[in-house]
Formats: sequence, C-alpha cells, structure tokens
Amino acid sequence: MMRQSRPLTKPTMLEYLENGFEAVPVTLNEWDRVEAVSRPQLIGTTLRNNLAAQTLALAIRGQVDVREGYKGLEVSTTSFVGHIAVGPLRININPKLQGLALTSLVRYAYGLRDFQVIGQTLTPTAQHGIHDILISLLVAEIEELLHRGLLRRYVPVSEMLTSPRGRILVDKIASRGGIVDGALPCLHFQRHANWRLNQVLRSGLDLAGSMTTNRDLYRRVRSLGEAFDAVETTALQGRDLDEVERGLTRLTATSRPALTLIRLLFGMRGTSIETETSSHRTPGFLFDMNLFFQRLLSRFLRENLDGVSIRDEQTTKGMFAYPPLANPKGRSLPRPRPDFALFSATGLIGFLDAKYRDIWEKGYPAGWLYQLSMYALASPNQKSIILYGTTSSEAREERVEIRHPVLWGAGSKPMVIFRPVQLQDLAMLLHPSNEGSAKWEQRRSFARSLVTF
Repeated sequence: MMRQSRPLTKPTMLEYLENGFEAVPVTLNEWDRVEAVSRPQLIGTTLRNNLAAQTLALAIRGQVDVREGYKGLEVSTTSFVGHIAVGPLRININPKLQGLALTSLVRYAYGLRDFQVIGQTLTPTAQHGIHDILISLLVAEIEELLHRGLLRRYVPVSEMLTSPRGRILVDKIASRGGIVDGALPCLHFQRHANWRLNQVLRSGLDLAGSMTTNRDLYRRVRSLGEAFDAVETTALQGRDLDEVERGLTRLTATSRPALTLIRLLFGMRGTSIETETSSHRTPGFLFDMNLFFQRLLSRFLRENLDGVSIRDEQTTKGMFAYPPLANPKGRSLPRPRPDFALFSATGLIGFLDAKYRDIWEKGYPAGWLYQLSMYALASPNQKSIILYGTTSSEAREERVEIRHPVLWGAGSKPMVIFRPVQLQDLAMLLHPSNEGSAKWEQRRSFARSLVTF
C-alpha cells in the first residue's frame, strides 16, 4: 500500500535565520583569510566552552579553517564556497566568479540544458550562495520534466479483490486456510507515478527546499513539490541516487541533468550530516570549486582538442621504485595521479594539473611546486603545467625551472608552467548563444593554448 506523501518541510536555513540566532556574519572569498585585526566583529569571539563547535571546526579544517587567535577567531578558506555556521560565526564564502558567467560554466561542466530564464530569476551569488544557483538550475530542469508530464511506470500491487485481475496468489489462499470470503489475493500492475525515479526527484526537491535562504526560490520549490503529491518521499540517500542513475533508459534519460544537480546538492549538504551530534545540528553547505574546475576543463579539452587527447587522473607508473633487495619491509610506493595526461598518437606528451586558486593574485603553496616538479621529471618533455582559474585581466604565464647546480648544464631544463585560465573568456566561449563555425574555431584555439608545452 502506498504511504502518504508528506509536504515539503520548512527549510533548515530559513528556520535558522528566522529563529533570531545571534551570529557574527563573516564574508570571505575563496582562498582568503580574516582575523580580528582586519574584521573588528571577530574581536572577542571564541569557541571555548563550546564542544560541539570545536568538534565541527576540527571536522571541516580541510575546507574552512577556524582557529583561536590572540584577539578572537581567525578564519581561512580554501577552494570550498558556500556557507556554514561554526559557534558564534556565520561564515559566507563567495566564488571569484558570480552571476551568469558562473551559471554558464556550471551548466556546461555538468551537461545541463540551457534555460534563458535563469539569469532573470537568480539573486546575486554573494548574497545567497552557489547552492541557490544549483537549486535554480534544478527547478528549471524539473519544470521542463513536468511540462512533458510526470513519468509513470507499471508498479506491482498486491491486494484483496472481489473482482480478480492479474495473478491470483494461490500460496496466500493456502496460508489463510482456503477461500474464507468473497475476495481473493491478487498481484496486478498499475501505471503509477509513485516509483523510484520520481521518489528521488521528490526527495531532491525536499533537499533543495531545506537548503535555500531565498524565499522566492523556496516558494518555487514548494510549488513544484505539489506536482509530486502522489509520490512518497523519504530522506535522500546516496544509494538511491546510484540505483536510479544506473536504471536510466532511453525513455528516462531526460532526468539525468536533474539527478546530477541533486547529487551536487546532496554532496554539499554532507558537511552538516557528517558533523551532526545527537543534540546539535549545524546548517552548512560547502561546494568544492576545485572539483568543478577540473570537470569543466576535462570536458572542454576533450571536446575541443584536435590531434591530441586528454586522459583524466592517469596513474603514473614507475615514477618511484625500490632497488633490488632494498625493500625489506615490503612497502608499497605511491603512484601519483595528475589531473590530466596529454597524449598524441605516438604516446605521452606531458602532465597537467587543475587548481582553482588565482595563483596570479594569491601565489601558490610550496607543495604544489614540489608536486608539479615530480610530474615534470616524469614527462618525456620534462615539463608540467598548472592550469589555474583567474578573473584578473593582467594574469600572465609564469615558468619555474628545476635546476641542479652541478649535473645540469645550460641545455634544456625541467620546468613547471603556471598558466592562467581566464574564466570570463571561457564563459563567453561556452555561452549557448555563441555557436557557429567561427566560435568553434575560437574554442579549439583556446583549448590548444592551454595545453601547449
């Protein structure tokens, strides 16, 4: 028997804001750092005597680093954007790229359809966050699906019928001791909207409604939820998404973009789920722009390179090795996996890494240089490339030679190349309105410029 579907619950983030929680707002950009000296509102803030906040701060240190300082809390960000509450702080982290340009790149990276209404319905990213862009895209995708009609499927129904249809369940008759009334147990099939795909879409809308702080967007989500009244909903699980995506067919493939967006939102919400305690739940949603940037470049290079090919996260072989009889403990060695390996018809050309940090403005950690130096030494051309996203019109390519003062002479030296990727230019090239042979040639030229050693 079908369970009663429940309406969308009030969104967690709106609840959080409407309850009047005394919080100190802190707004940063990605790869940023603030302290009490630069932000007076941080003076006197602390996580002392708040065990739940201390536990949360420790759990998210790889995404957002919140530490005790001399005069108050200090906050450092990485490639993760979004917002999260830690103790007295409500931290908002904005991406370097916002609005239509970011929407265009997200749409392209994840293979979403183009919706012209998005630019008019989105509020500024700085105010609400990238999750609202993803939710707006999800709303547009599901509106398109509903415009074609809610997909239905024949689902098995087992019930007692006075007018039998389908298959009579003889074993159930026997277990009851025979026919005791005018109804027979039957198994038949009804064409119904309440099946797994629609259940996941409905649960995804519930999730989206719980994440947004934009009231207009929340009303749109809730309005869409009413179209799923006949569909039951439960708390979304990763295995539900896996099952539905594996089961997509030619008839249901139009739902793939919506499922992709639901998975992204589900992944963002993981921060609050994983750090939840029995007495405290901290709302927060973080999105890794580095993974997004890597996926964006992967698709762009695959579609626009001629004569060469890109392989994602190609494992390097033989970079490290123990000499004979020099591994008495039988230890295994690391096998580095650069983000991209560039191949020609004759073999490997070189390795590239994608970093969503504006190196022109922010510099780079020494560890990145060491990492790319190893990739350069493992490449046939003795070079490696870091592709980094930037919005600075002044950004230029930088090169670092790897030198040995004794063994290497004046000939060709190993080298690490820091190459900027102009995000605004890439967004313009990928805008759906920019099609035609001239635009395709510009895309191919841009792609070649990124991988030239």
